[in-house]
Amino acid sequence: MKFEDLSSAYRIEMGSPSLGELRKDLYHALAALQENSQREYEAEYSKDPDSIMCEGMNERRKKVNILVQKVIDLRMEKVAMMALRAAMGANNILDKLTAEERDYYNRVTEDSKKHRNAILRDRSRKNYVIPEIAPAVPEKKSRTPPAAVPAEVPATAAAAVPEMTEHEGEILIEHPHADIVEAPRDDLVTIRILEDLPKIAGPDCDYELKKENVVRMPAALANALINHEKAVRLNVTP
Repeated sequence: MKFEDLSSAYRIEMGSPSLGELRKDLYHALAALQENSQREYEAEYSKDPDSIMCEGMNERRKKVNILVQKVIDLRMEKVAMMALRAAMGANNILDKLTAEERDYYNRVTEDSKKHRNAILRDRSRKNYVIPEIAPAVPEKKSRTPPAAVPAEVPATAAAAVPEMTEHEGEILIEHPHADIVEAPRDDLVTIRILEDLPKIAGPDCDYELKKENVVRMPAALANALINHEKAVRLNVTP
């Protein structure tokens, strides 16, 4: 599996509520991709930890780890929902499940059936006793007039009450997968290349840069080029 295959698998799972049809050795391939990206990063780090190639390999390694975990989480959630529906009597098509997912599906289905049947069985056998409820006694009203509310609040009491900011009281609901949106656009930096460079591995793609090229790339990689005097930052205004 290559990084492009991982990105494609992620888009497939994000784009549909049902399970995507991926390779049957998916989990072995994901593990191999993680190990390979880690080895490539360690190899570059042993050569020169401050090199541009090392920075690019590190960014790609982190991106691979994030996407692998998200693909696993998305598929696990979908398989679990299929298992719950099966426990309630639904017939699911299991052709898209890998061997690992089929084992997980069977275990969740079996446990869900046991849980559901146990609750129904206990509820049907239990004798419920409705307790007697004593009549409510009307509350005696006090004839004492209520204390007058002071016209002004003392300064000390007012200071104890925090002032509500503009956004307090709002409930913000984030998308469950918001943290895995592709690299944020405000993280991109525009630079001009000062000399021909060898191929550089970036988090999303490889860069083949020549002198006087103007390119937008992730800030970490762009700053590495600037620090090595291979590029200069361009301030682009709309």
